[in-house]
Formats: sequence, structure tokens, C-alpha cells
Amino acid sequence: MSENDKKPFYKKWWFWLIVIIILLFALFGGGDEEDQPQDTDTGTEDAQNNEDEAGENETDTGDEGAEEEEPAEESNTRDNASAEETTLNAGKFEVGTDIPVGRYVITGDGMGNLFVYDEDGLPVVNEILDSSTEMGVSSVTTDLEDGQEIEISGLDAVKFTPAETKISNKLSAGSWEVGLDIEPGRYDASTPSGMGNFVVYNDMGLPSTNEILDATGDMGVTKVTVTLEEGQQISISGLNEVNFEAK
Repeated sequence: MSENDKKPFYKKWWFWLIVIIILLFALFGGGDEEDQPQDTDTGTEDAQNNEDEAGENETDTGDEGAEEEEPAEESNTRDNASAEETTLNAGKFEVGTDIPVGRYVITGDGMGNLFVYDEDGLPVVNEILDSSTEMGVSSVTTDLEDGQEIEISGLDAVKFTPAETKISNKLSAGSWEVGLDIEPGRYDASTPSGMGNFVVYNDMGLPSTNEILDATGDMGVTKVTVTLEEGQQISISGLNEVNFEAK
């Protein structure tokens, strides 16, 4: 054996080379591994904070938009765009063919009869039109629906004028709706002159009030107290004017 082979292993050059490599790895390699998790955690926290701030900004923006948007108020009116001013003479006519569908104020020149029949042949309007108001009413306000039949007798000219919707405490002969033509409430209903029928229908289409109003009190009542609710229908016939006094 040579002299080198007899040296202890810790005195050999390759042993110290291995030791130096291990020390270098422990000093520099281990330090990098300890620093890496710290950098990763910091980045994650920053990203989370950015996401939270963005979420708060989006929520605030949505709340501001919701506060700015307000529901549109429903207009207290009817759609009567289809109605057109029309004049008819004596005879029979069909709604939708001879006159457009719509809500009309109907007046006559002279005195005669006006009938409007529904599709079952039942009269929904039965009035004497009289421009002098001595024997009948000067006007009728009503809705004409598709397929209804109009019958005119004794009159050369009956004028159909598109009706405007407005709230009033004075209603004439015709059909009216609570909430569109008169405010809901409790009223005393009476007529200044003449005699005729006054009917209020409930939401089931049944008459909740059915009276003959008579200014003299000879053939009917001079006054009736009613509670009018939104959507109820009022029918007035034979009377030029019914006054509603709030209670």
C-alpha cells in the first residue's frame, strides 16, 4: 500500500471537498427556501385586499344605481287613441266597421232614440237624445266596443266625439269608472233636475247601489249616500247631471 492509502479518510482532499459543498448548500440553498413562502404569502394577501376593495366599489355603485331608479308613476287616464270623430244618421251601424272602437261623447241635433247593443243583443245604452233637454239628455258618454251595434232613430245627425278622461264630481248620462272619472270616497249623490237611474256596480259586476234619483222626490229619492271604491263602474241614465258631495 502507498503512503496516501494509509492516511485517515478525514485527511483526504475529497473528504473536505464534500464538506465544503454541504456547508455552501446549507448556507445559501436553505436560506432561499425559507424566504420563498414569505414572498408568496405577501402576494396572496395583497391580491385578496385588491379583490375586497373592488367588491366594495361594485356594491356601492349598484346601490347608487338602485337609489337613482324610481318606478314610473302610472298615469290616471285611458288609452283612447283609436277613437275618431264620426257623425252618423238614422239607421243601424256596427262598431269597428262604421265607427272605430273608443270612448265617445254622443250628442244629437234634435230629439230621437239612441240604442247600443252588445254582442248578445242586450241594450247597454238606451237613451232619448234631446238637444233641448226637455224630454231627454243632451249627451251620453260611453265606451263603444268592437262588434256592438248602434241604432239611431228620429235623428238626422248624431255626433260621436272622442271623450277626454278627467276627474270630476259632476257626471252626466253614461258609464264611468271610479279612479278615472271620480275619486274614490264617500259621497252624497243627487241630481239638480229630472229623474233617472243611478247604479253602482261592485268588482263582481253586481249592483251595490241601484236607485231612481228624482230632484222632486215624487218618483224616487232625492239623495243617496254611496262609498265609491277604485275600479267600480257607475251607470247613469235619463239624467243630465249627478252631483257628488264628499262626506
